[in-house]
Amino acid sequence: MNKPSNKIENGSGTIFLRQAFADFSQSTIVLQNAFARLQQQFETINRELEYKNLELERALAEKDEAKNYLQNILKSLKTGIVVANVSGNITMINRYAEIFTGFTYEEATGKKVESLLGSDWYCNSAEDCSLGAGLSKKIKLRGRILEVFQSAIKTNAGDEIGVVIVLCDVTRLEKLEEMAKRTEKFAAMGEMAANIAHEIRNPLGSIELFASLLKKDLKNAQNRDRVSHIIGSVRNMDNKISNLLLFARKQKFSMRMIDVNEVLNKMLKFSEQIIKKENIVLTVNHEDINPIIRGDEELLKQVFLNLILNAIQAMPDGGNLHIETKVFDKRREEGDIDDSKVEIKFIDDGIGIHKNYIKKIFDPFFSTREGGTGLGLVIVHNIVDVHGGSIDVESSNNRGTIFNLTFPLIKSSEFPDSEVNSF
Repeated sequence: MNKPSNKIENGSGTIFLRQAFADFSQSTIVLQNAFARLQQQFETINRELEYKNLELERALAEKDEAKNYLQNILKSLKTGIVVANVSGNITMINRYAEIFTGFTYEEATGKKVESLLGSDWYCNSAEDCSLGAGLSKKIKLRGRILEVFQSAIKTNAGDEIGVVIVLCDVTRLEKLEEMAKRTEKFAAMGEMAANIAHEIRNPLGSIELFASLLKKDLKNAQNRDRVSHIIGSVRNMDNKISNLLLFARKQKFSMRMIDVNEVLNKMLKFSEQIIKKENIVLTVNHEDINPIIRGDEELLKQVFLNLILNAIQAMPDGGNLHIETKVFDKRREEGDIDDSKVEIKFIDDGIGIHKNYIKKIFDPFFSTREGGTGLGLVIVHNIVDVHGGSIDVESSNNRGTIFNLTFPLIKSSEFPDSEVNSF
């Protein structure tokens, strides 16, 4: 009797299992489809991430490229660039700023701008000026004259976040402008001086002639001495007029390739006895290469002799005279921004020149020495000028004087064979 019941139960179990397997298969298909969709989404996201990574890498590469490009520009600029934040702390300087200030990038970073450029030029408060005022000022720093510009760094919203400072070396330009002004003044004064000299020289010649004739006729020794004194005074005045005409007259120059060291050595040999006689200790330091310039040897000898005699006169009780030549060549010194040139310095430890007289020493007829004509340095200035050079002086009372001459060098490629062989 129980057998039919077992069959029914077995049939129900089979149906249940079939349904369970069907549900499981359906669920498996759903899961597989969901996994496929998830995998597809993952691949899409992965591709998007790869694309974003590529874009990010490209952006970073472009940023690095732009940064390197900007750094190369800053390095290549022959002006100094200093960047500071709103607190005045330096965040960046370029190579020429390092040259001008004497500080390296590492030394300058974090320092106040004043520690590099001094406090005279920089505005520390909004009451004095705005960072964006575009101010400019000339300062002296480590032997250079720098024109300093500053301008604000602003955000898109207009907020100031720092300042950029530009340093332009105008040393040579300032010297040339000063020499140009002197030369213009000398030209006007020279023409006037020449006319006066000629007007005075003619009667002086007559005075000397008649005084000489009178002296021959005089028997009294005392009267002859008096006439000799007149003749001597006339000749002294004539000598001063000759110097005046030398200043006023446009001289003819014999320009050729010359070695500055060689010309200087000739004058030192010529001056050797008087230097020893006046108890002057001479030291000379020549550049290790021959500085070749285009010039007139005799006129340059006159320049060197005049400066040597000036130094001797500034040391009446003896002293030290140091003379040195130095070549600034772009090919050898990347830090120099001027054209290739030779610098000649005459350094003494004599009585010096009062600060009130520094600007006047190149003026015609100005002299601090009793009996001086006041034309020596004027003639030196004119000779240096026609050679395309410059002259400047540093001095103070009882601290000696430095006369600094510069002349443009001649490139070796410009040497004629005949003149190169002569050195």
